[in-house]
Amino acid sequence: MSEERDDAIIGVPIKPRDMITYQSETIISRVVMMSRQGTVTLFAFDEGQGLSEHTAPFDALAFSLDGEAEITIAGTPHHLREGEMIIMPANIPHAVRPIHRFKMMLIMIHAKNGEEKEESPARDEQNTLSEEEAGNKKEEKKAEKEKKKDKKKKKAEKKAKKEKKKDKKKKKAEKKK
Repeated sequence: MSEERDDAIIGVPIKPRDMITYQSETIISRVVMMSRQGTVTLFAFDEGQGLSEHTAPFDALAFSLDGEAEITIAGTPHHLREGEMIIMPANIPHAVRPIHRFKMMLIMIHAKNGEEKEESPARDEQNTLSEEEAGNKKEEKKAEKEKKKDKKKKKAEKKAKKEKKKDKKKKKAEKKK
């Protein structure tokens, strides 16, 4: 896994919730840091968006930056409010369902059961995306597809409306003759 970081924020005090914005009908994610040892990713969930139940191979800490969400771990719902955090254990099913709009910072430590992970560059290269990140990408693609679908539908409706208006004008003009 390549080491990544956003150099523009190094040594600069910043509120994490200001580093990501909401976008209509989708989930936005921004990787702040990524290394073999772990990742720090910010998420902004628009109302009605969420992450379905999935597992991740590593412990993850979700810290609420804005709004509220229900985070279900092993079938038990937990209400997370701004300023609160919850740890989601490795390999245990969990889901994120925002109450309204919701921003969180997800910190994933790439070690199992608190043990230091053995260095295995070949394995890291094969697993560039964790299951959590892969699930997030899948959800983002799904949301993007829905957004495009809605856009096409609106465009078709607008076109139909325009045609109807045109026909109406035509008929009106014919009546005047």
